[in-house]
Amino acid sequence: MAGMDSHRIVLLRHAQANWGGADYDLLSERGQAQAAALGDWLAAAAPWNFTSVWRGRQRRHADTLDAIARACARAGCALPAPTVAADWDEFDPAALLTGFRTRTPDHPALAALKHAPAPGEARALLAAVFDAWRLGALDGSVPETWSTFAARITTARRRVVLESPPGAVLVVSSGGAIARCAQAALDLSDARMIELNLGLANSALSEFTARGEHWSLLSWNTLPHLASGAARVLASHY
Repeated sequence: MAGMDSHRIVLLRHAQANWGGADYDLLSERGQAQAAALGDWLAAAAPWNFTSVWRGRQRRHADTLDAIARACARAGCALPAPTVAADWDEFDPAALLTGFRTRTPDHPALAALKHAPAPGEARALLAAVFDAWRLGALDGSVPETWSTFAARITTARRRVVLESPPGAVLVVSSGGAIARCAQAALDLSDARMIELNLGLANSALSEFTARGEHWSLLSWNTLPHLASGAARVLASHY
């Protein structure tokens, strides 16, 4: 058991998914470019020497990690085979939105669904949905309550530490799961956790250290692979 050994955990939000498309779980063209750029950066940066790799079960997690793995293999620094864990799955955004529309059909934020929403409209709608979920207003209409999701991510954090060798660990997941980890590390309120979730960029890196069940935040929401040149235009949140 490696529970009391030190780990450096790199949590990666998947690259941009197909927001507004028929299948959200697919990476968009921009998302594919983000994942490729991140893979090239990780392969070229100082050696990470990841001792283990984890991801959720969503296709956007798999496709993001596949792009990174290909870049690392080309550079001669192949990644360990990933552990695919349901605990690192995102909550079901489609189910949350359906529950929100059913429970609050007259909410003004739903007007954004009548057209392709601007980023501000999308953020306002998501904030309203998350707040209703947090307050229990969607319980019974969604597959996972707010507290159940929180408990699942606690299990995910515990497993990564217990089941990974000491050293650097790469985890590819989604905004809600990663924001939960920051909430635990910083002892934040649920409302602040929602703000972190909504501000997390696609393909962003966040780094933690973990000793046992105690996590500390080292960096949050960084985009070193999109920091300069033409790559800057690839940055996105939705």
